[in-house]
Amino acid sequence: MKIKVFFKTPLVFFLLTFATISCSNDDGPSPESEISKASGIYELIELNVNPPQDIDADGSASTNLLDELSCISGTLSLRSNGTYGFNLTGIEVTSITNGQFFIDCGPSRNSDSNWNIQEGLITLFADVTTTPYMLVDDRLTRTVGESLPGIQSVVYLKQ
Repeated sequence: MKIKVFFKTPLVFFLLTFATISCSNDDGPSPESEISKASGIYELIELNVNPPQDIDADGSASTNLLDELSCISGTLSLRSNGTYGFNLTGIEVTSITNGQFFIDCGPSRNSDSNWNIQEGLITLFADVTTTPYMLVDDRLTRTVGESLPGIQSVVYLKQ
């Protein structure tokens, strides 16, 4: 009885090897691992405006309102079940004249809804609006890009 050998030519061997290797199941991180990595409690570390302001009148203007107003605080809790809790001290901006503004703390804003992540882009859902944040290392950054009376950016750091 003769047994035929199927690997007589290098081409057949190459094709079988290529077929085995190319069927790899490594398509990047799974959504579950992204959610696990991003889940946690984040603390507000920057609330940036443009142009810089010297609200506390110490002679040093800053783009980060946390350097100027001690009453600003915020936390964002991203839960692994796809929900979040959000609490931020609001700010009130009043235009004075000649590009000057009066900025003070306002009422707190709270939200509790759903979130998701895809390739580092975290989206918070609230009613009919969505708020995007980029996750880089342990920092969540939302870039708004507005000058006063609007906000440039908001940055949270994972605790």
